[in-house]
Amino acid sequence: MTRCAFVGVIFAVVLGSAICVVSACTSFAVYSGKTLYGMNFDYPPCEVRFILEEDDVGLVFIGSFWMGDHYGRTVGMNDRGLFASCQMVSPAQAVAEEPKSDELHVWNAFYEGVQSCSCVGGVNEYIADKRLVQYPALPLHNLYADIEGSAMVVEPGEDGNVVTTSDKPFMVMTNFPNGDFQGVDYREVSGDGAQRYRTAYAAIEQHFDDFDLDYAFKVLEQTVQFSGGYPTLYSLVFDPMAREVYIAVERDFDHIWIASFDKRTIESFRGFDEPISLPLGSEGILASKLQGYALTRTRSGWWAPTLAVAALLAIGLGLALLLKQ
Repeated sequence: MTRCAFVGVIFAVVLGSAICVVSACTSFAVYSGKTLYGMNFDYPPCEVRFILEEDDVGLVFIGSFWMGDHYGRTVGMNDRGLFASCQMVSPAQAVAEEPKSDELHVWNAFYEGVQSCSCVGGVNEYIADKRLVQYPALPLHNLYADIEGSAMVVEPGEDGNVVTTSDKPFMVMTNFPNGDFQGVDYREVSGDGAQRYRTAYAAIEQHFDDFDLDYAFKVLEQTVQFSGGYPTLYSLVFDPMAREVYIAVERDFDHIWIASFDKRTIESFRGFDEPISLPLGSEGILASKLQGYALTRTRSGWWAPTLAVAALLAIGLGLALLLKQ
């Protein structure tokens, strides 16, 4: 068994054991004045990590989460501008415990694709002679997008691979099979994550002409999950031309970080009182570390709560004095 296949099996076993519902994660690719990709990662609370890997195409930014004995990778972009997001899908099709020689589990197609391909066409060539299959406990599908304006969702189907493209200059993926609704009005889609899909689609379409970083984060805010078993643990906006990734942790859109391929750093970008710069490499940076800075190095992080508590104490003292009179 190859290293990627082994990691994929462990990924399925550990993550699959935690799945109760599929409603988790939203991703998109938008080709407006600026090419931008976005992703909300929704999952039961756990540690998450951001890293820069050295792979066949060069550097790859990866978002991952702790699975008990290793970090499982779920989203990434390489320094050629190829984006890939691997998310849960329901219902499952083409399930296989052990893939045959001409078969490939969907997670391996995600990770090996972003490791070795530079564009969507390259991914198509890579999987052309492979039958994509699902882990029994973990049905997945992948969104790929590149800087040339190509985007697709790839899913296993009962009769072969299902590749879905869009007739719009943008694409959205949540948790229902995109292939089941090819050519269907977005307001008519149904299944897991359909509401988030409709919300993201409508917001992107409405603001397409002036779609920028701020609107990208607004789409992620509108599709964020606060409650239930799968809250949003982090939100990412990728700028492939600038070779940068913008990061919000724990639904905190007041504090935005920026990861740079060229500098190999994660730095404070918005909402901080002073600049912060951290080296980013294969060891990675934990989201909890980033959020720790947000809570201790900004006015909104610790001054605001302190002032709020002080105000409440002052009000309480005032009331006590009035009652004594």
